[in-house]
Amino acid sequence: MPSKLIRSTLLLIPVLTACTAFAQYNTKQEKGYFNITTPVEIQVMSSIDSTMLANGTARMKSGFEVNTINGYFINPSFSIGLGIGVQFSNYKYYPYPGHENDNIKKSGPGIVSLPLFADFRYYPRDAVSTPLFIIDAGYAPVLSTRNKDDRQFLDGGALFKIGAGYKLYISDLFSFVPSINFKAQLYGNHTAVGGVLSLGLLF
Repeated sequence: MPSKLIRSTLLLIPVLTACTAFAQYNTKQEKGYFNITTPVEIQVMSSIDSTMLANGTARMKSGFEVNTINGYFINPSFSIGLGIGVQFSNYKYYPYPGHENDNIKKSGPGIVSLPLFADFRYYPRDAVSTPLFIIDAGYAPVLSTRNKDDRQFLDGGALFKIGAGYKLYISDLFSFVPSINFKAQLYGNHTAVGGVLSLGLLF
């Protein structure tokens, strides 16, 4: 009997060791360091004004973004973080009369930019599942435009986002964080505003 107990204990030691090591990587969901990775952020933007291009004008349309935020819970109700992403924006080109047949590319993302932003989140309830409120502010330098000549007119600019969402506890490893936001962004001197649906995961 003692030998069986010893064997059982010896078998349990590696299991407990593995569980302890695994627990150290569990999410700190209301304190300390966190990461929010958003693989899906759908953006429906509309121009406040038309931007002048070399041979026409442009107005913003829908877009898509992938981003990640690394941050810190100051307390269970408030967190701050720094985010970086890749944004794919589209715009509609309106040629000036006489330029309708120019060699203009019409496929692929209109603008690829690199959003860099500060992220502030407020959680009104100290719970694993809770509503939340978001403010983001930063700058998005443009990496490329579909047509090279448009780059000088659709360069990088400031961005601002405000919204609300919900942190839904899934497990000790992560939470699902959907949110709906209002966003304003500059492309050079061109202003675009619109709605953003963000589907993120908090680790």
